[in-house]
Amino acid sequence: MIVIVTMLSFFLDGILSKYILPNTFFLPLFTIVSLVIIYPYFNNNNFRYFKFISLIGLLYDITYFNTLFYNFFIFIILGFIIGLLNYLLSNNLYTNLLTTIIIIIIYRIILFLIIFIFKNHTYSLFELLQSIYKSLILNIIYCIVLYILTEIYSRKYKILRCK
Repeated sequence: MIVIVTMLSFFLDGILSKYILPNTFFLPLFTIVSLVIIYPYFNNNNFRYFKFISLIGLLYDITYFNTLFYNFFIFIILGFIIGLLNYLLSNNLYTNLLTTIIIIIIYRIILFLIIFIFKNHTYSLFELLQSIYKSLILNIIYCIVLYILTEIYSRKYKILRCK
């Protein structure tokens, strides 16, 4: 189920990115949302989780960014934050929404800092805030739908997950 959820999110990122204009209110980050949703299904096996998200980060780099090890390291940082938040909070829909919002904000801030430090592109704070709130709407809806679907599937087939 972990691979199916992640690959579905991965491909939906690519498909919707082609059809949704960058200046709309719906910027998909479905792969990052899937990192939040799949964490409990690793049952506190953080080594397996980090291997998996580093592979997804590498594929994300190669497929969508034409870079190497850019999102690889960002996904590992996000994985640490997801693990910490799941350790501190119980696993339910509301905490997954909160974690998703925090992770999207952190992802956008990290991208902003990398562009600000390594590129000669003037990227304002307003553009950062705009990219954050444009990313939140669609991804929160996706998080809710994905959480409900994985919850139903895991109950039906008795797939264990950590609390």
